[in-house]
Amino acid sequence: MSLRPSLTQVQTLKVHLTPQLRQSIQLLQLSATELSEYLQEQAVENPVLDIEWLPPSRSRTAGSDTTRQDHALNNIGGQAPTLEQMLLGELRLIGLPEPTHRIACYLAGNLNENGYVTISPEEAGEVFGVSADEVLEALYRLQEAAPAGIGARNLQECLLLQIRRDPGAHPWAEPLVSRHLADLGAGRHKTIADKLGIPLDDVMQALAYIRSLHPRPGLLYGSTQAAYVEPDAYIECVRGQLVIRMSEAHLPRLSLNTSYRQMLADSICKDTKSYLRQHAQAAQWLIRSVEQRKRTLYRVIECIVSEQAAFFTEGIDRLKPMNLKAVAEKLELHESTVSRAVQHKVVQTPQGFFELSYFFSAGLQTEEGDATSAASVKAKIKLLIEQEDKRNPLSDQKITDLLVQEGIRISRRTVMKYREEMHLLSSRLRTQA
Repeated sequence: MSLRPSLTQVQTLKVHLTPQLRQSIQLLQLSATELSEYLQEQAVENPVLDIEWLPPSRSRTAGSDTTRQDHALNNIGGQAPTLEQMLLGELRLIGLPEPTHRIACYLAGNLNENGYVTISPEEAGEVFGVSADEVLEALYRLQEAAPAGIGARNLQECLLLQIRRDPGAHPWAEPLVSRHLADLGAGRHKTIADKLGIPLDDVMQALAYIRSLHPRPGLLYGSTQAAYVEPDAYIECVRGQLVIRMSEAHLPRLSLNTSYRQMLADSICKDTKSYLRQHAQAAQWLIRSVEQRKRTLYRVIECIVSEQAAFFTEGIDRLKPMNLKAVAEKLELHESTVSRAVQHKVVQTPQGFFELSYFFSAGLQTEEGDATSAASVKAKIKLLIEQEDKRNPLSDQKITDLLVQEGIRISRRTVMKYREEMHLLSSRLRTQA
């Protein structure tokens, strides 16, 4: 075999993203508000691009009796403070020593959505090079902040923090939680009464008080943005037919500036022509990209409406399983294009506001061989719990049996998973005395 160098031709296929294609991809995944802000920025940077905001309209929205008179950008609120931001504000007011303050702030940033700390004192100690005892001191100061129960390491500590902060707490609440929480969760009320040597009524009254506490205090503070939401499209039922109306009130009208276009035609300066030609091409690409975004988004929404027609007309329990691949194949688009199209997009429907990503969910098999979506199963579970006898709540196994009777193949473990995802308590904790 010869090892001498030689010249050969090799044909290869490569994907090259042009600036126009990159811009189209970027615009496709922007939300309506983000797109408005992006177009404003482009109009400032590009003198050839004219941007014209449409006058406020008094159009009626689907499923609403109110009129919209202000421009969408005038209705955008600020970011609601997160739990972490509120805790950091409280820690500044406490006036802790600098090392303790830094550790407490770090712990405040390591809380999950329930408000529980997710890092151990040993792990935090390694970060700051201090002992676990010093971390615990900072944690105890963090636990003094509001709401009561924040910074707990488990459910027991969370409940105890709330009980000890409440001057009106039931006198037997703390012994029940600190020494008999397992028996309490298992419903062994008589056993608790015998161990403590108190009447059963005292146990039940203390239990009623404990149920009034917040097992997940972090959920009292949302981290979502308090803002006016401008839908990307309205889906309405008109004379029995589902109609899609794309929202354009929040988007400006784009065009090329006539004065600069005339200057491009008349100018004899090569530098001026080159500058104007470059910006004119950029403006044209942007206009085409915005139109392409609108067409792609409409096609995706149209496909969703076609597949989920029963949901829009009858309700959430008729939501069918659907995935990105199926929609991409039907529209002859790449799966990543569909994924970008549904990101951060909201539609207003006869059933309310929904993100487009909501309609893509996994499914469970039914006895008839069909499939039902996980979202519709969750809705059924929530409805069963809402309608249950509160004195004898449904166990996860009973809910499973009821769903199986409806023809849905589901396990008790899956029911428990869905119930916990919806932050619904177990049957033992839902029992009312």
